[in-house]
Amino acid sequence: MNMAAPILIEESRDSRLLVATLNRPNNANAIDRDMARALLELAERVEQSPHLDAVILTGADRVFCAGGDVSAFGQALRQSPEALPELLDELAVAVHGALLRLVEAGPLLVGAINGPATGAGMALACACDIAYARPGAVLRAGFSRLGLSPDSGSTHLLPRAIGYKRAIEFLLSGAPMSAEQARELGIYSELLDLEQEPFLAEVRSRTIKLIASGAAVRATRALLRSSPDTPLAQQLDEEKQRLVGLAGSPGVIAGLGHLLGDAGGRQ
Repeated sequence: MNMAAPILIEESRDSRLLVATLNRPNNANAIDRDMARALLELAERVEQSPHLDAVILTGADRVFCAGGDVSAFGQALRQSPEALPELLDELAVAVHGALLRLVEAGPLLVGAINGPATGAGMALACACDIAYARPGAVLRAGFSRLGLSPDSGSTHLLPRAIGYKRAIEFLLSGAPMSAEQARELGIYSELLDLEQEPFLAEVRSRTIKLIASGAAVRATRALLRSSPDTPLAQQLDEEKQRLVGLAGSPGVIAGLGHLLGDAGGRQ
């Protein structure tokens, strides 16, 4: 009897919100070939979902993501000298493609960092627009302990979050960063001292409130994402275009009518 393949990323979705759970709990949700492909397929589905306002990323059990699957690295080394570089190249293509697509797709990217995040897992946490974490959600680079340089956007995302000097020390030392330190440095928005299910439920509740403005979510996110590299004059123009573009939408018309009606009723 053939066993069904495990679902590597479990998805729970309503019309506007998707919760994606990395699901290799026996392997600390580490990224092997199959998980890398699953991440890329998830990103492609998010890209093709124009009415999706937010994606919550989390991990099964008590780990968010242990990064690259070190046991798979060891297996590749035992095969041949060429096998490890080939594996790393394959993983990087898939994971980098997934990360770029998730960031650029449009929906708000929210991290529910339920436990330790290492390597690519740490990069996924940094890629999120907002990240809530449990107190045990330690961050670790991991690359230097293997004699490898960083990947998964770590050298782009981390210095923008914590500055160059802190980033290079963290990436080279391999030392862990506590959840409290990550919160103080702005990687985590808030620590929520809750067990797994209540934690995810709280993150989901907060995310639903954040996306209440509908189409304005994507517009606001896009403007903020582009602002560091955009001259002020261009940013002002893009703000105007998005503002005017949204002004005729049914949601804005209904919301403004409701607001004006309430204001009129209070006079």
